[in-house]
Amino acid sequence: MPFELVDPAGLEPPVGYAHVAKITGGTIVHVAGQAPFNERGEVVGKGDFVAQFIQVMRNLKTAVEAAGGQATHYAVLTIYITNLEAYWNNKKPLGAAYREVFGRFFPAITLVEVKRLYNPECMIEISGIAVVD
Repeated sequence: MPFELVDPAGLEPPVGYAHVAKITGGTIVHVAGQAPFNERGEVVGKGDFVAQFIQVMRNLKTAVEAAGGQATHYAVLTIYITNLEAYWNNKKPLGAAYREVFGRFFPAITLVEVKRLYNPECMIEISGIAVVD
């Protein structure tokens, strides 16, 4: 693996993420923010946070595979959501959707609540940095 995930002593135990992604080799791939758009550019799951999350997971997988990688090559994910309560209230289905793509792999993840995304029908967008051998 061209990067190492590190959880240093002295920081709180991470749940669902790693504290540090140390890149040691490979090709760095920056994946632009993936919103819940299908291949026709239509918003999937308007008003449905879980459906939008599922589409974004699929888009992240498609994007990294196009660069020759796989989901477990993501070293960093930044998640932007417009409704933190929707995230908290749907942890189980979101976890299931995450595991379909990433399994039990948890890179360095940041979750940020924002007022609005570029498309007002989108409730979530995730960008990432992958390291591909």
